[in-house]
Amino acid sequence: MIYTIFDNCIILLLLIAGLFFGEEAALLIITAGLLIILVTYRSFEEKPAIPVIMVETALMICFAGLSGSWTGCIIFFLLHEIPAWVRGLCGVLLSVLSEQVIQRNMTPAESVLHAMLLIAVYIILECIFILIRRMKAQKQKEEERIRASNVSEMHEKQANEELLRQNVLAEKNARLVERENISRNIHNSVGHSITAAIMTLDAADMLYEVKPEEARKKMNDANERIRGSLESIRRAVRVLDEEATEISASDLVADMESIIHEFVMDHTFRVDGDFSRLPKDGRIPGEHAVFLTGALQEFLTNGVKHGQATEFVVIMMGDTAHIRLEVSDNGQGDFTEENRDSRIRNGFGIKKIISYAEKNGGKAEFSNDHGFRSVVELPIYTATS
Repeated sequence: MIYTIFDNCIILLLLIAGLFFGEEAALLIITAGLLIILVTYRSFEEKPAIPVIMVETALMICFAGLSGSWTGCIIFFLLHEIPAWVRGLCGVLLSVLSEQVIQRNMTPAESVLHAMLLIAVYIILECIFILIRRMKAQKQKEEERIRASNVSEMHEKQANEELLRQNVLAEKNARLVERENISRNIHNSVGHSITAAIMTLDAADMLYEVKPEEARKKMNDANERIRGSLESIRRAVRVLDEEATEISASDLVADMESIIHEFVMDHTFRVDGDFSRLPKDGRIPGEHAVFLTGALQEFLTNGVKHGQATEFVVIMMGDTAHIRLEVSDNGQGDFTEENRDSRIRNGFGIKKIISYAEKNGGKAEFSNDHGFRSVVELPIYTATS
């Protein structure tokens, strides 16, 4: 817009000068008006069409001729589409030609003087135009800087909002994980104790009429197991609150042997345990220990409940990077590869075991070939010196 105002001001100034020297004032005014219209129209076009430039050039030639003086040739300065030296050359040549050939009222010396003055005016106008361009470029640069700053601020705001959403989501996921851990540990620690207590009470009911003393003993055992469930809940929650707590491998073995002893205490089941391949000087994360003891209870109970198993083999081994629990039985369950997914999906305990193992970078595998076999392997087993 500033270019258009500048160009139109030059046309008006040249029109005023031409009215003093020229003889065709009306034609000069009409030509100047048409030039102002074309210059204004050109400002709305990124790249003016060639016909427009040709019409504008023709009007400038007419204007220079009608102005009656060399000053009218300054109008060629407005041809911004061609280089400055070409504009200057056209103006000077037209001025000299007009004075020497058409008007014939100028001496060669005067023509040279007018040409030098015309060149000087061109240089001054070009410097002004360069200054205007630089001012415009500086303004555009400042606007772009402000726009970029606003965009950067907007992106930073969006990034902060996204980070806040992610933090809220992470906190929500952490709560869900904690709830899952609590539900799994309570199921593993309490569910099996209650199951064993129910089985003991069923046995006591059958012995009540025949051997009342033995039945009473089994009832007392069931009572102790139910009472122990409360401590199991407290222990499970305590482990969740102290995730960094570690226990020794020997303590884990003692817990495993206690579970096996309790499982066979009132039944004719046979459970052979092999813990010799577990380094006794190692330490295991407390949460892993609670998970593995709960998994052992799950495998033993499921073997009896779903496969009517009577014999079990429990093997635990480990090295400096992993710990592995394997439980096999002689059950006659209907677990197959075809119904594997549906059985696992419907089994709360097994599903939780798989979830925990995979979440911690381990794995849980199950197969049924002449007896059921369960394998759980976890990483992050730490051996101390």
